[in-house]
Formats: sequence, structure tokens, C-alpha cells
Amino acid sequence: MISAAVSKTLWEELSQRYQLEWADIQVGSVKLKILQLQNLEGYLVSNIEANALSMGNFPYWAMVWDAALVLADFLVRQEPQPAREILEIGAGLGFVGLCAGRRGHRITLTDNMPDALNFARLSVYHNNLTNVAVEFLDWTKPTLTGRYDWIVGSDILYEEKTFASLGNIFATYLKPQGKIYITQGIRGLGPKIFFEMMRSNYSVRYQEKKLGSKEGDKKILFFEMQAKQP
Repeated sequence: MISAAVSKTLWEELSQRYQLEWADIQVGSVKLKILQLQNLEGYLVSNIEANALSMGNFPYWAMVWDAALVLADFLVRQEPQPAREILEIGAGLGFVGLCAGRRGHRITLTDNMPDALNFARLSVYHNNLTNVAVEFLDWTKPTLTGRYDWIVGSDILYEEKTFASLGNIFATYLKPQGKIYITQGIRGLGPKIFFEMMRSNYSVRYQEKKLGSKEGDKKILFFEMQAKQP
């Protein structure tokens, strides 16, 4: 976990570019605060109008997607085990990993966006989650060390060009008996394509979860994968 001095420096640096706020969140019995952009919609609109955002730099990491709510709920319902190490990929603000950490799980949050990592680091520090680590991870050039009992991720299957690299991440960081849990919104053929790629090396199970919202129930796909044994 970062020090108080680093926390202050990160806050000052982010405050120069974003309007920040602490939001109260609760998943099941877990309560904590998460650092997020104040008035995210206004930030997006103003930057789009100024042509400051493109597909390449759009801050997907700044949003808490529906699939993250489902994955966080799953992890909060699991009993923590001291020896179990969890890796979250594509963590963004860290919503899922923060909830898991508050529940008592040992988890490492990863992303390849520096700002996302710094938001997550400040949230970890603010909530005093000593069992949560935050690390940089580029799927195409992974430098993280160690292997994990579980790998988890939400809404990470939106670009087919990343699928081969993602498969390599699983092969590199999952322990032989480990499990992978992925939640994904239903849109496009990405999930179907990806899991067809994975079936040769992994057993794949999935179910549809319903997430209530003001717009009505939304369907989220919940996948569980485990490496096939020789």
C-alpha cells in the first residue's frame, strides 16, 4: 500500500486534471468508499465536444460497468481463504477488487492505464486495505510475477484483437488447479468467439445473471473456466 506522502502527491496530481469525489458503495455486507470522477457524464460531454476524446483514449476505466456489480457480488459471497491469491485484470477504478479486499480476500488489481491505477491506489489507501495490491499489467508485454489461484475480470471481452494476449495471460498466471471467473455484458459476438478459442485448453461453464436496474432487468453472462488436465 502507498504511503501518506505518495497518497498526497497522487491526489494533487489527479486533482489538476479531474474533479474528484469519494462515493459510498455497498455490495452485500461490504461497505467502503471509492474514488471516482465527479460528474462523469459532464466530463465526457465536454471532452467529446472539444474533440479531446477518441476510441483510443476514451476513459472506459472511469466507469463501473454492470458486469462489475455481478462479479463483485460473487466475490463478496465467497468465504476468504488466507492462502488464496486472486488476480483481477482490467480493474479500472478497482470496484471489484476493492469490494473483494474489504471482504477479506487477498487480491492484486491490475490495469494498463496509469490514471486508473492511481485512482485504485488512492482508494486502497483511503480504505486501509493492506491485503490489496495494485500493479501495472500490459496483456501484450506482461511483467508481473507469480501465479494465482483465481483470475477474475469484468467486461474485458470487447476487443477481439486482445483475445490472444488474454489467453496468454491466463496460461502465464493461473495455477494448474486455478479458476477463472469472467462477467460480461451481452453485446456483440466477442464472448462467443473468445470462449470458443478457450475450449481446447479449458473447461468452460456459463450462466446468465439478472441485474435489476431502472431500465429493467439486464442480463450479464457469468463464466467459470478451469484448465483441462492432461
